[in-house]
Amino acid sequence: MNHDESDELDREIFALPLAEPPPGLRAAILRATVYGPAAAAAPFGRFEIAAIGVCLALAAWFGIACLTGDAGTAELGAFLGLLLHALTQPEIIVWLGVGFLTAAWLSVAGTSPLRLPFGNGRAS
Repeated sequence: MNHDESDELDREIFALPLAEPPPGLRAAILRATVYGPAAAAAPFGRFEIAAIGVCLALAAWFGIACLTGDAGTAELGAFLGLLLHALTQPEIIVWLGVGFLTAAWLSVAGTSPLRLPFGNGRAS
C-alpha cells in the first residue's frame, strides 16, 4: 500500500460518524477517578491501632516505673518472670504451636472453611 492510498483511507476513517456517548459518562468517570476517595487501604484497623496504643502506653508506664523505682514494679517484675517461666515450659510451647497452626490453617483454607447449617435469615 503506498502513501496516497493510506491518506485516502485515513480520510474515509475520519469521515465515519461517531456514536454519541451516554449522558453523564464524563461525570461518572470523574467521580470514579479524580473526585473519588483515595483507594489506599489502611495497614491496621481501628481495633488493632487501639491495641497497639494500649501496649505502647503500658510499656511506657512500665519503663518509667522501673526508672523511678516504684514499689509496684517489683511485683510486676515478678509477674513477668513467672510469665516468662511459664512460656518456656514444653507443654505451653506445644499448645501455642497447635493454636498457631490451627489459626494458620483456618486462614489458608478459605474465607469460610466451616459452614454452619443456618439459613440466610429470610423466612421461607
